[in-house]
Amino acid sequence: MEPSQNTSLRRLVTIPAICLPLFASFFYFVWFPGTAFGNSFYAGVKFFMIIWPFVAVWLILKEKFHERNGPRNHKMSLLVGAAFGVLTVGTLLVLMKLTPVGGMVYDNAGRIAQRITDLGIKDYYLFFALFVSILHAALEEFFWRYFAYGQLRKLISVPAAVFVAGIGFAAHHIVVLTQFVSVPLAVILGLLVGVGGAVWSVIYQRYNSLWGAWFSHMIIDFGIMWIGWEILQMVG
Repeated sequence: MEPSQNTSLRRLVTIPAICLPLFASFFYFVWFPGTAFGNSFYAGVKFFMIIWPFVAVWLILKEKFHERNGPRNHKMSLLVGAAFGVLTVGTLLVLMKLTPVGGMVYDNAGRIAQRITDLGIKDYYLFFALFVSILHAALEEFFWRYFAYGQLRKLISVPAAVFVAGIGFAAHHIVVLTQFVSVPLAVILGLLVGVGGAVWSVIYQRYNSLWGAWFSHMIIDFGIMWIGWEILQMVG
């Protein structure tokens, strides 16, 4: 395959990966939340995140899925990822308890609790938290770091790929967050999610291992789920 053709195909498979989760989030979380139609978009985008990397790499790019990009350092990846996850959760808890950020979030406690109830997950919150923090975090790392960032770094410089993948990762989170908190706060929190995504891309790039990014993601999601649980107990 000619290099120019290969580059064009790589753009073709990467752009939907960056954009589709954002567009789908409007359907399943803003316009038709909790409906069969909206839920179909949610299920559809998750299916897309699982299957598209394989379709893109094997069938369209015709490349090997597992590339040898140098030695893998799973242990250091896990150590750095764990450190970042613990530091982030610690910082988040300090912000929630000791700064105006906590007040901004808790001012929306009723809205957050109602949204959790409307989504039908209040009675299954523990199982939902486990699913999001473990399985969904693994899916997002596979899709956003391994595939989306992995393809972007072949098209543009590594720093630019880290930035673009971080923005793509942040975008649909901002849409989701607007349903729980005010738009300005959602943008701030969503951009922080993007920063986290950028750090996970750097960890993946540095150690050639997804384990650290996933473990870090899991720790942070558990921290966020804990705050959600506190809000549910507060509101009753």
